[in-house]
Amino acid sequence: MSKVCEICEFIKNPQNQIIETKHWTVGIGDNHAYLGRAYVTLKSHKESLGELNDEEWKEYQQLVVKLEKAYKQAFGASPLNWGCFMNFAFQSKPYNPHVHWHIYPRYEVAPTVSGITFDDPLYGKFYDNNAERIVSGSVVKEIADKLKNNLE
Repeated sequence: MSKVCEICEFIKNPQNQIIETKHWTVGIGDNHAYLGRAYVTLKSHKESLGELNDEEWKEYQQLVVKLEKAYKQAFGASPLNWGCFMNFAFQSKPYNPHVHWHIYPRYEVAPTVSGITFDDPLYGKFYDNNAERIVSGSVVKEIADKLKNNLE
């Protein structure tokens, strides 16, 4: 019995996409408890970091540089926290992990987008993984557009 990969389904939605490369796609959802929270997802379905080849790692490193610069320019984010947790895929069998990274941008000075101020009350501390701030599709688009405009 196979299980549908929720990550593969998420990356099929190009409206949430910030950038796409040969091996990776970067997309955002509607939860912006940390403004610009994003997912850097391997386009091919590999189950662990150990399966990545040299080209995929090199392209990932290039994305890190581009994204850190874009977040800083667009919203003043510093630092960006990166995590590859993958625990959700192991909550029920059959397991179906898919390599992806979470980006949690952090803000010493709260940015404002669409008249919404995005405070970061835990700045300098570990982020709250359960924090939620659901924003509308138009706000998601504005966040994505600002990031896209700052990618080089």
